[in-house]
Amino acid sequence: MSKNNKKKRRSDLKNGGILLEELIASFDGKTNPIRCFSSDQILKATDNFSESRIISSWGYFIWYKGVIEERPVSIKKWSSQNLSSFTEAYRDISVSSQMSGHKNALKLIGCCLEFDLPALVCEYTEHGLLNRDGGLSSGEVLPWKVRLKIAKEIASSVTYLHTAFPETIIHRNINPTNIFIDENWTAKLSDFWFCVAIPEGELYVEDDVKGVIGFVDPDYYWTMKVTEKVDIYSFGVVMLVLLSGRAAVFNGPDEAPMSLNDHVSEVMEKGEFDEIVDKEIWNDLGGDDDLVLRRSQVEAFLRLALRCVRYKKEDPVSSMLDVAKELKLIEKLS
Repeated sequence: MSKNNKKKRRSDLKNGGILLEELIASFDGKTNPIRCFSSDQILKATDNFSESRIISSWGYFIWYKGVIEERPVSIKKWSSQNLSSFTEAYRDISVSSQMSGHKNALKLIGCCLEFDLPALVCEYTEHGLLNRDGGLSSGEVLPWKVRLKIAKEIASSVTYLHTAFPETIIHRNINPTNIFIDENWTAKLSDFWFCVAIPEGELYVEDDVKGVIGFVDPDYYWTMKVTEKVDIYSFGVVMLVLLSGRAAVFNGPDEAPMSLNDHVSEVMEKGEFDEIVDKEIWNDLGGDDDLVLRRSQVEAFLRLALRCVRYKKEDPVSSMLDVAKELKLIEKLS
């Protein structure tokens, strides 16, 4: 990198920091207040970003467990060499701060502006993040009621993101590894750095494709048009992951990578419903009556997931609000 580019990069970071400080100041300690932490506080909290403190590690960032003022926290440290745009780090803070009032979004406590990219300080969750298979990193199997609860709560969070602000905000990166689970098995959506707003009165915006393989809406992939359907599709895949206990992309019978969506479509064509469902879902049943109720819930859950991913393009879901309402109804079937 040339000296001029390095200088510009430092300037961009400085200006971004100033803007962020203004954002924090504007909260005035009343509305969604977030704090500024020093680098010394962050380093002390994480034992200098010790590997023993890592909760989860991805290409763009690492989540650490820390303790600040005797309070456990989750600290997100960006990897600057992998971040394509500095604005994404600041967008993560901006949207996180707006979402922190929702019980199913990971609460942002504050940030540190003294690193190359700002570090986020968020609430700590006892069970950490879901893994690619929709389970816990500890290997603990999630019972059906918890899986359904997670889906219902994340649907509520995404609905809030879509409807609570003057412009519709699209997440674009909904997948299990962005979902934290606290000690009460409450699900919390995180990682808002890919978010994009659709201007009031518009139906879509055009932007480069963002997201994780297996969760990206095919229409978005080909047209680069961002609509609410982008999140509806991704959420539908999350539902399939929770239902099947499989990752969105997994090794098929011949060890070749296979899309969960393609797998589900093949199984549905054969009418082999039970092949989709994780066998662990049928545990903890008290008797035949419980089995009948569980099966009705699971079948309704699968039908809704298929509508979200537009299976056969029959009766597609029109909004996340509709998805959230239907999941509440499915939960009441028990």
